[in-house]
Amino acid sequence: MHLSDERIQEMKDLLEKKSAKTITWDEASEAAYNLAGLVDIIFDQYLIDEKRKRKLKESPEGFPLNGDYTCSICGYGARTDDNWYDKWGIKCLTCQKAVDKKIIPGSITKYKHQWYSKYDLESRFNFNHHFIKKLIKNEVLKARIVPNESGRPHAYLFLIKDNKDFLPPKKLTESQGVSWKGEDGKTWFRSEPWYKFHEDALDVIKDYKISNYLQITNPSTNYD
Repeated sequence: MHLSDERIQEMKDLLEKKSAKTITWDEASEAAYNLAGLVDIIFDQYLIDEKRKRKLKESPEGFPLNGDYTCSICGYGARTDDNWYDKWGIKCLTCQKAVDKKIIPGSITKYKHQWYSKYDLESRFNFNHHFIKKLIKNEVLKARIVPNESGRPHAYLFLIKDNKDFLPPKKLTESQGVSWKGEDGKTWFRSEPWYKFHEDALDVIKDYKISNYLQITNPSTNYD
């Protein structure tokens, strides 16, 4: 891939306008090539998606894909002989069977805001596995359990519509990216949990019963 000096200059002008500081030619060049590479990836994925959509017209119930993928529901690997693609996206066959049996709706493959995974509860609220199982056992939290072939739990899903009084909308508990300048002069990024960005994090979710099971001990942090 080759970018003209004119394209790099356009990137330099744009970055300087956005940041109000001088951008070197090397920095502008790196940013321009990164953007071009991202566009190529997006375009390639667009072509793949369009090809799949055409095939769905011939096989509306879905079809297996060649290659190794990640299930959009459980997050486990979905190999060539263990995946299924339909209008909702890519699933492993275990989760697909749960959809077929109406244990879970297929729409959650595409609409992630409709549910929390067990990992979400662990990472967003610091719940551990045993505490989550206790909430389920006490019928405080309703789970949709995807079984594996032996009947044991393959995945726990917590639909917001099943837990309207307990679980807040996911947009309230999304992590946020922060950046800082390292000693090497480079800009570094990391994600921080939602509760670090509020003076009173519990107040954000006070209308949901999950707040009764939380204690925020981390002080809020301000980032430049």
